[in-house]
Amino acid sequence: MLLAVSALVLAGQAVDFDAGMRPRFTPEQIRRSSEATRDGLAKWAATEFGRRIIQSLDRGEYRIDVEEEEIDDGIGRAPQPGIATLAAAGNHAKQKRYLMILNPNFFTKMPAGMEPLRDQPASPADVMALAWAGEMLHVWFYARGISLPHHQRLDFQDDWARIASELGMPAVQHDDDAPRRVRTYFSWR
Repeated sequence: MLLAVSALVLAGQAVDFDAGMRPRFTPEQIRRSSEATRDGLAKWAATEFGRRIIQSLDRGEYRIDVEEEEIDDGIGRAPQPGIATLAAAGNHAKQKRYLMILNPNFFTKMPAGMEPLRDQPASPADVMALAWAGEMLHVWFYARGISLPHHQRLDFQDDWARIASELGMPAVQHDDDAPRRVRTYFSWR
């Protein structure tokens, strides 16, 4: 049973979620997106905060186009929309569009002889869950009319700490010292 068609658009098609907030991908979405991106979305959407954001942006009022792209300096980004989109935050009759770019190739496998430290991402799906969480957090701020910069805001850092904990990776930071990067720490086995 489907709960809703979300505001998330992956491979040109809306992502459907079932009643348990599990994404249901179309054959086209499976063909045109990476497994890590899809698994990351499923991990993030399974968290309380992920569900909250998805449901708050699921009113036909928003469209979030999700693209995959190599990004030299990180796992994702959500460019700030134009001033007209930010100013329309209170106008629920106007559709607002956002772009989110994810880099599923940033972390493809654990280096040989290495293992993640506790509370850090251990797989491409973990990294993409963090990317979904971080970039959707930015979109959620934009949707409320809050422009950049966000990182130094107490509410942003509180929200990030909560979602990183819900994902089981509370040591991962999202701040100005590491914009759009996951600080991944490894140790030798």
